[in-house]
Parts: sequence; structure tokens; C-alpha cells
Amino acid sequence: MKIGINLLPPSKKEEIITAERFRSVLGWEAIILLLAILFFGFVFGVDSLLNFNLRVISDNKNSDSRASQQYETIKQYEDKFSGINSEIAKISNITSSQIYWSALFSKLGDIIPDNVELSGISTKNYSIFFAGKAKTREDLLLFRDNLSKEACFENINLPLSNLVSKEDIVFQLDLDIKEECIKNK
Repeated sequence: MKIGINLLPPSKKEEIITAERFRSVLGWEAIILLLAILFFGFVFGVDSLLNFNLRVISDNKNSDSRASQQYETIKQYEDKFSGINSEIAKISNITSSQIYWSALFSKLGDIIPDNVELSGISTKNYSIFFAGKAKTREDLLLFRDNLSKEACFENINLPLSNLVSKEDIVFQLDLDIKEECIKNK
């Protein structure tokens, strides 16, 4: 066993006890201060994390709204393109069924003799009716023969009543024209 002798005066003992209590209080204060710093650091970290998430979410929302605006713009353009394409299809259908009578007139200009003049032309589908005047019967027969030689004309009908007179013949003639001769493909 150990025996200790306490030779310190009571005031010094009090001072030592007070100093130990003071160190103990300082230690606890340091621990509490450290815990407070950790707590506020944790709160600050959570706050920063939540703010970051809020920014990300709001940026996503803004980008979603921008994306939806872009989608709407693209949709508008697609609708415009669809409308334009349908109009082009309509125009294409019209032009594909368009009859170009200028081809007929060009061919007629080459085969009508000088002494034959046409006073009227009427059409129905691919049938053509001519009315005109020929100087002589031979000129009228030459006109009919020229029409027969042309590949685009068929079913040429010149009534015999038109051939009765020898000169100054008023005639009527009808024929059919082939579709491929007056349509562009």
C-alpha cells in the first residue's frame, strides 16, 4: 500500500481543484464547439446539396420547356411541309392529266396545205372536229392524206358530202388524236 502525504495548504488544494474543473469545462466547451461546428457544417452541406439539386431541377425544367418549345416548332414545320407536299401532289396530278393542245397545233401547222384554212376547231376528250374551207377538192384530199400519214391522228372521217364540189369547198372533218401525242409524261 502506498501512503501519500498531503502537504499542500487548503487554499492551494482549492486552486488545484478549480484548475482541474476549469480544464474539464474547457474540454467540454471544446467538444461542444467541435460538435456545433460539425453540426453547422453538416447543415451548410445539406443546404448546398439541396440548392444544387434545386438548380439542376430548375435547369431541367427550363431545358424541358425549351425542348417542348423546340418540339412545337418542329411540329409546326412538319405540318407546313405536309401541307406543301399535299399541294405539290395536287399540282402534280393536275399537270400529269394536262392536255397540251399546242402539240396538236404544231403538227397541224406542218400538215395543212396552203389552200386549206380552218375556221373552227372543237374538241371533246380526244376527238377533234374541224370546220374549214378548201380551195379545191385536191387540196382537201391532200389535207386528209397528210392527217392519215401523221402517227398521232386516227379514225379520220371526211364525209363524202364534202367532196361533191370541185372548188371552194366548205368541209367538216373529225378525227381522234392519240393521248400520248398531247400529254407530257
